[in-house]
Amino acid sequence: MARLEGDFASPCGNERDTQDSSEYGRVTVPADATVCGTRIVVCVSKFGSLALVCADNPGAFLGTGEAQAEGELDAADLDRVNRALSDLGYAIVPEELLECDYAGPGRLHVQRPTWWQRFFGSF
Repeated sequence: MARLEGDFASPCGNERDTQDSSEYGRVTVPADATVCGTRIVVCVSKFGSLALVCADNPGAFLGTGEAQAEGELDAADLDRVNRALSDLGYAIVPEELLECDYAGPGRLHVQRPTWWQRFFGSF
């Protein structure tokens, strides 16, 4: 969080330890600190060093590419977030991939589990 606060020269909000979730927490870069005026949300998984970067909220767009195409996410802002996460050792998972079916190990009590449900969602 401190890294993003420095990179964006703004306090960033955070949520941690979401109960019954595969998500460890979230860091939010506020809208007024971004070029496009849309907040950037970073979700961190409890499994490994996986992170998701999205504009506004997970699921608000079909990934960062769509958010950029719609003028809601600036490429330089996205690069700053991605660079910070990479420097801190996180693997950034594209949001589009998280909607793919998950067939690996785990106890997910849903008909068609997705990678989102496994690594970031509630259980």
